[in-house]
Order: sequence, then structure tokens, then C-alpha cells
Amino acid sequence: MVSKNPLVLKIAEGTPGDELLKYLLERQLAFTEEEYLESLAFVLAHPRHGGRAQEMLADIARPVKEQYVQKKEAHLRVIEFIMQEALEADHFSTLVLIIQNQLVPLEFMMRIASKAKALILEAMLENQIRLIAYPEIMEKMETNPDCSPFVRGRIQELRDFYLRPQAAEPIVETEVIEELTTAIADEQEEEAGLDVKEIQRQALTTLQRINLMGVSERVRLALTGNKTERLVLIKDPNKLVQSAVLDSPKMADDEALIHVRNLSLSSEIIAKIAGNREWTKNYTIILSLVQNPKTPINRAVSFIKQLHDRDMKLLAQDRNISPVIRTLAQNLVKQKERVK
Repeated sequence: MVSKNPLVLKIAEGTPGDELLKYLLERQLAFTEEEYLESLAFVLAHPRHGGRAQEMLADIARPVKEQYVQKKEAHLRVIEFIMQEALEADHFSTLVLIIQNQLVPLEFMMRIASKAKALILEAMLENQIRLIAYPEIMEKMETNPDCSPFVRGRIQELRDFYLRPQAAEPIVETEVIEELTTAIADEQEEEAGLDVKEIQRQALTTLQRINLMGVSERVRLALTGNKTERLVLIKDPNKLVQSAVLDSPKMADDEALIHVRNLSLSSEIIAKIAGNREWTKNYTIILSLVQNPKTPINRAVSFIKQLHDRDMKLLAQDRNISPVIRTLAQNLVKQKERVK
């Protein structure tokens, strides 16, 4: 749930009581529009009040619904209502936001693929990673009467290029085994008597299993697998697989920080992390991005102004970072000293 309001949570749990339901359906509660949206979606199935809830939901402005479907905490029952409403009314922008949310389940994507209009099917083609990971979405798109020759052609291109039965390029053991061993050890650190050899064996087994997979299987694993598997896949020679790792809804700040500090990763991967609004709310990630020479200069410049004075002074003396960033840090330090 997005809302932490105890009244909203009570309604969602199915125990609102007649009085609370009465106030809700008469719009007499001090709720935000988003709280009304979440609450009413849980009343839709009510035998007596479902019709009234449907009417009230229809009156909630579309921008409120579109903002909701982009949130990680969005409840799937609420997203499902918004999705069905958008499909029936052909709300292009709403459906695009839903398919861009990596937390939206496969079932919802399949429903959109089979029922949406041609423009939405074209928008779905932009998320190649998800289509390659879940080819069944493309199969549903092809059953849609609105599936155009253009969309069918693009689907066939994806199949020919990524889904043919062929071996993927192996991930080199020396590039990942040390990081992988550390990751497994960290996950098991609460257990007593860690066996280093056993940890190394687990790491090698994970790597060997992934090396037997094709590109499509690796992309799917990047989206659904665990942290250990993602640490292997971020080193995959295929950039699509690397990108899929960052698209995983399971990726947390600590993992993003590991990648930002890894100077062997490509500039494309670092740029994608730098462009993620959620991760760049984390100060340590921002600092590490500024220190990484592969971070795009325009992004590093925007981040450097958010740094603490102590870190700024250290950057001004750091010869391992970009000369542009070091010079900017020196200038900012001088400006602050003059003000003092």
C-alpha cells in the first residue's frame, strides 16, 4: 500500500465497519485523492457498495491515477482497476506508465498485450528486455486484432536475434568469482563457522549454471533472480543482459552502490544508474558517481553541488577523478571559503 493511513489500511483489510464505509462513500473523510483511490478500489467487490465505489473512482482525476501506477508501493489491486479502466477508455498515457513499471506482473502485461490498441503495442516494443525475458507477451500481442504488420515485423526481429537456440558468450570466471564469493559470504555472515571453500564452490556453481543459459534465459534471470545471480550477470558480455540487471525490481541501493564503485563496468551502465531517481536519492551513491570517471560529466556536475564540504575538499585533491570534476570542486571550495 502507498498510504499508511490506518483508516485506509482498515478498508483494504476488509474490516472497515458500516460507519467508516458510509463516511467513505459520502466523501466525508479527510482523505487525499490518492487515499480515496486506494480505499475505493477495495470496495469495488462489495455486494452493496461496489457500484457507488465505481462511480466515485471514475470521478478521480486521471493525473492522480497516473502518478499512482508509477509508485513501487502501488497495490496491484488498485493498478488492476486503473489498467482495466484505461483499456476500456483507451487512455494511452496511463497504459504507457503501467507497462513502464517493472513491478507490474506478467499477467497484467499479457492482458494489455491482448487488448490494447496498436499504439500501445508499439510502446510495448520499446521494453525489449521484458519482451525477451517473457516471449509469451509477444505471443499475446500477435493474437491482438490491432497488431499491425509493423509490430509483427519487430516481434519477428526480436525472435530472430535473441530467441534462436544458440549459446550465449560465456562470462569469464576471473572477472566475477572474487566479487561473487564476497557476496555469498555477506549473505551468510549471520551463520556461524563460514566455510570459505564451500562459499567458493557455491559461487562457481552459480557462474557455471548461468554460463549454460542462452541470452533470453539470462535476461529473465536478471529480472527475477537473486543478488548473487545479478552480480554474475552484470559482467555478461551482452549489454542487454547487463541492462536487465539494472531493470530488476529487486535491485536495492546497496547493490547499485557496488556497481557504481566497480570501475570495470561500462560507461553505459554507470550512466543508467546515474539517471535513476530512486538510487540518486542516496548520498553515498551520489558521492561514488562523482568519483567514478565513467559518470557522464553533466550528471556528475549536477551531483557535486549536493556534496558535503568535507567530501568536496577531498574531491578537490583527488587526482583519480575527472579533471573537470576536480577543477569544479576546487572552485566550489574557494567560493565557500570566500563566503566564510
